[in-house]
Amino acid sequence: MLRKRIKGIVLASAISVMIGIIISLIMSGTLKHPVSAYLWNAGYSLSLGLPLFSTGFFYEWFACRLIDWIKKPVKSVVISVILNLGYSFVIILLVNWFWQILLLKQSWESFWTSNQAIFYIEIIVFVVIASIIYASEFFKSWVNQVRETEKIKLQAQSLHYQVLQNQVNPHFLFNCLNVLGSLIDLDVSKAKKFNRELSLFYSDLLMLKDTDIISLKEETDFVKRYVYLQQIRYGEALQVDFIANERIAGKVIPLTLQSLVENAIKHNEISMANPLQIVIAISDNHELVVENNYQPKKPLEESGKTGLKNLADRYRFLTGKEMIITKNDNYFRVSLPLIQIDL
Repeated sequence: MLRKRIKGIVLASAISVMIGIIISLIMSGTLKHPVSAYLWNAGYSLSLGLPLFSTGFFYEWFACRLIDWIKKPVKSVVISVILNLGYSFVIILLVNWFWQILLLKQSWESFWTSNQAIFYIEIIVFVVIASIIYASEFFKSWVNQVRETEKIKLQAQSLHYQVLQNQVNPHFLFNCLNVLGSLIDLDVSKAKKFNRELSLFYSDLLMLKDTDIISLKEETDFVKRYVYLQQIRYGEALQVDFIANERIAGKVIPLTLQSLVENAIKHNEISMANPLQIVIAISDNHELVVENNYQPKKPLEESGKTGLKNLADRYRFLTGKEMIITKNDNYFRVSLPLIQIDL
């Protein structure tokens, strides 16, 4: 990295000196100048050229923090033009003050009279070079955005498939049918309700698998149906509480809550002696929180954690915020930022 920067500085220095010599030739018509004139020209050219070629470092260090080419293109163009002109004007003014006024003892009036055209040319060159750098950053951001979008789409398809696959696997169906069979003998009315909820659950699942974002209410209604099916199986050993601030608005990725609840059920012991307690909450700072008491099954089930990673990546892409996982000996908590869409 250091070697690359040194090579860049050497190349920028050589180009700057060459441009200075070419401009001197164009203006004077000859290359017959004393050595002191060449040294002065080289110093002046380097003082202008190095800041010009380091515009990219200025962009990375400062400008990129204020510019978002994808989400706010108009604002970014305005900011880049202002920064571009400001940076160019300050550098050119300082360089000419040092070389023309401080060293050559020129007055501002005589400097401006004799160098006005050069001053404008330098501004134009600076702006053109900086604009090329900013344009390259725009296309780089655009390409990265396209790649990230495609990555998120692939992850979304993977997550939808994984959740759908998990729900239609033989174990889930086997457990549901066993529960249904038992209910038919014990409580026909309850069996009918269970059958209806199971049917509606799969109907919703098939509808949601092709949807990118849904309302918080839709997701909550869906997971309540899933919880009902699981509570019929586990009884009071599975306890799920919903705590929500009704004033909080936001959207979520479909099957988010279902995936997190299923993750808790899959990896924790559930029994009357050790009931699993899950809390689903929407906090005042627009976060979706799913927390359960931590009582891992023995032996522990292997988990690739791809589902949680995919969720984290997608929410980071859609909100710019991180999914937070907190775990200790007592509880396991996942906090996700709600998706806010400006209409």
